Amino acid sequence: MKTVVRLVVALVALAPWSCARREAPPAISQTLSRHIEGDPPTLDPTITAEEVGARVEHLLFLPLVGIDKDRRYVPAIASSWTVSPDGLTFDFRIDPDAKWEDGAPVTSEDVAFTIDRVRDPKVPAVNWKSGLTDLAAVETPEPGRVIVRFRKPYAERMLAFNLPIVSRAAFGRGETDRKPFASGPYRLESWEPNQKLTLVRRADRAAATYPFGRVVFRVIPDNATRFRAGIRGDLDEFRISRDQRGEADRSPEFQARNRIVKVPIFSVVMVVWNCRHPVLADSRVRRALAMAWPRAETAEHLYAPDAPKLDSGPYPAGLPEDAPDVAPPAYDPAAAAKLLDEAGLAKDKDGFRRKGGRRVTLEYLYPAGQPIYPNIGEILRQSYAKIGVELVLRSLDWAAYSQRFANGEFEVAPYNNEFIPPNLDPYPFFHSSQGPPQGLNAGFYKNAEADRLMEAAQTALDDAKRLDLYRQIHRALAADPPADFLWTAEQYWGISKRLEGVEVSPLGIFHFLPGPLGWRPAGAPK
Repeated sequence: MKTVVRLVVALVALAPWSCARREAPPAISQTLSRHIEGDPPTLDPTITAEEVGARVEHLLFLPLVGIDKDRRYVPAIASSWTVSPDGLTFDFRIDPDAKWEDGAPVTSEDVAFTIDRVRDPKVPAVNWKSGLTDLAAVETPEPGRVIVRFRKPYAERMLAFNLPIVSRAAFGRGETDRKPFASGPYRLESWEPNQKLTLVRRADRAAATYPFGRVVFRVIPDNATRFRAGIRGDLDEFRISRDQRGEADRSPEFQARNRIVKVPIFSVVMVVWNCRHPVLADSRVRRALAMAWPRAETAEHLYAPDAPKLDSGPYPAGLPEDAPDVAPPAYDPAAAAKLLDEAGLAKDKDGFRRKGGRRVTLEYLYPAGQPIYPNIGEILRQSYAKIGVELVLRSLDWAAYSQRFANGEFEVAPYNNEFIPPNLDPYPFFHSSQGPPQGLNAGFYKNAEADRLMEAAQTALDDAKRLDLYRQIHRALAADPPADFLWTAEQYWGISKRLEGVEVSPLGIFHFLPGPLGWRPAGAPK
C-alpha cells in the first residue's frame, strides 16, 4: 500500500520552483487580497450551506449573536440579551449602531423576517432550521427589541442565534442571492463570475476599525495556481497543501513575503454514502467499504509530516463527545469481503461483484482543485477493487459539486463537515427527517435508534446527560455507519507578512468574531 499512496501523491506533486532573490515585504496596501476555491452558489446567508460562500458573507452580514475565537457568545446585531431560566424565552436588544448599507437601522422586524425565512418550508435554510424548531412566537414590541419564544427547550439553542440577519426591505426589492444587502462593514461592489468578487468598505464604517478599503476574493480552484499567486505576493492568505509545505520552506521568495500558519479545522472529513443507492442501503456493504482500506497509513502519507487524528464518528477527534470505547474501523479486507458475501454480492470471473446480474459500480463525486480529494478517491478505488467493488472517480467545479451534494445527488462523495456554527448536535446531519431539502442529511441515512437518541439529546439541558447521549449516538453510528468518518486534520496557510491580526482559534481563522474583520495591514495603527 505504501507504493500506491506514494504514487498517488506523486501525481499531484508540483514541479520545483526556481529560487528567487529575497525581497522586502511590500508596502502597506489598502486592498486585502483573498481567495476562494470557486464561485459561491449563493450569497444569501440564510441558505448558504458551504464554507466558500460563508467566507465572503462573514464580511457582508452580521449575526444576531456572535461567537468569538474561544466559542463564547459576544454582541453583534444584538448588543445584549437575556434567557429565561426554563430556556424557552430569549429577549434581545438590538445595537442602535447596527445599520444596513443604505444607513437604515436594523430592526426587530428584520430579525423576525429572517427567522420566518428559515422556517419557511420553501427556503432551504438547512444550517439553521433545526435550531428554530418548536418556535412558539416572535414578538417585536419595539424596533430595538425582539423576543423569541419556544415550546420546548433545546440544549444548543443559543447557537441558533448565530444566524446572519437579512433585510426585510431588501428582499422585498429583490436584492437577494446575487445582490446581497449588507449589515456588515463591507458591501459587494462587483461579482465577476468565476473570476473575482470585490467588496468595499461602507462609507459609514470607520477606516480606523476596518483599515482595508477593499477586499478582493479571487476565484482560484487550482491548488498550484493559488500557491504561485501566493509566492508572487498576489494573495494575502492562501491555503498550502502538504505537498507544497516543503517547497514553501525552501523558497526564498515565499519566505520573504509570507509566513506559514498551522490552522485547526473544527470539522470531520468523511466519505458520505448515499443510503438510497440499492447497494449502499445495506449496512454490511457500508461497513465493508470502511474496512477495505488502510486509513492510518493513508493519513500518515497524505498529511505528512504530521498525520491528522483519526475519527471514529461524527465529532472532531479528541473531543469529550467521542465515545472512548469506539475505535476507527480496522483495515481488514478479508472481513470486508466476507460482509459483501453475506450481503449477496458475489464475485464474478472478472473479480468484480454483481447484484442482480449487474456489476457493483459506485461513482465517487468530488470537487476539483483540491488534491486531497482525488488522492483519497484513487486510494479508495484501488482498495475497493481488491474486494470486488468498482469505484469511478468524477470531478466537478466547486459550485456544481456543492449543489449536487446538498441535494443528495451522488453515490459516494467526500465532505469536510465543518461545524459552522460550532454546533456538534448530529441531528441536522443524520436524523431521518433531515434529508434534502429539509436538512443536511445528504446521504438520506435512516436509523430509528439513532433518531431516538438524537431527539433525546436535543432536549437534555443537563450537560452530563447530553454528553452521555452524544456518546450513545456515536456508538449507534459506528455500528450502522452513514459515512466513512476519516479524520480531523489541520491545514497550513500562507499569510502575507504585510498582514497582521490573524488569530488562530479551534474554529480556524475565519468563522468567528472578529476573525478577518480584525485583520489589518502590517504597521497600521491598532
